[in-house]
Amino acid sequence: RMREFIEALFEKENKIEFQYEDYEMSFFAGRFKSYYLIFYIRTQAELIDLWKNTSSIFKTIKQNEDIYNNNMDKNIVCVYCLNVSEEEYYETGKTGTISGLSKTISSIEEDLNFFIKHVFLYTDKMNSDANQYIGEFNALCKKYLTIENFEQYKNEIEESYLFDFLMNLFIKFPFLKIGEYIRQNQEGQEYRTATSFIEEKIKKDKIDIEKMQEIMDSLEETENIGTDDAIFKWIDNLDLEEEEKEIQ
Repeated sequence: RMREFIEALFEKENKIEFQYEDYEMSFFAGRFKSYYLIFYIRTQAELIDLWKNTSSIFKTIKQNEDIYNNNMDKNIVCVYCLNVSEEEYYETGKTGTISGLSKTISSIEEDLNFFIKHVFLYTDKMNSDANQYIGEFNALCKKYLTIENFEQYKNEIEESYLFDFLMNLFIKFPFLKIGEYIRQNQEGQEYRTATSFIEEKIKKDKIDIEKMQEIMDSLEETENIGTDDAIFKWIDNLDLEEEEKEIQ
């Protein structure tokens, strides 16, 4: 059902009727004369076969007079949505290792012949949860694009699989603008200026602002303060222990 979830990200009227062989696929027109050719596959063998058939796919599009236009020559983004196991998914991101799938993905995405190519990986767990939000992408982002989930994602990527899913989705489908969804999540939140944070810190630590200002004034009045010797002399003249007691 990943197809249903992905297709719901696009406007229905922008769907282009096109079929390449018997693959499960979608074709959509995007903004700014862009196009998204999407394949939904389950094996690496299918991924490699589709990559090898890039020229054939493009030729089939170009020969279809009902859908082809000149803008498609350099503006098609092909996304291969590949369903993988948990082990395969997390193996591709392990530091210091390069899996066979990682190598294949790198080769495919570095190949710019005919159109841009992205490989979008997802697991059964991601698929199951994402499909609860078909047509409700805003709600999915609102729930999972949070600072708390980001912090968890940095430390426990496998526990934050839906945040990870969203991050990859934004990368592989560039028409989705993460900034827009982050701003939506911030609407209604109380914004604070830097001054308010500083004032709160001063109050919490019981800092004597007047005493601090006196110290800074004495520094500014010191002659030749731009030299190291002058700075060290100024520090030596301060009764630091007494000042600290007074400030606290």
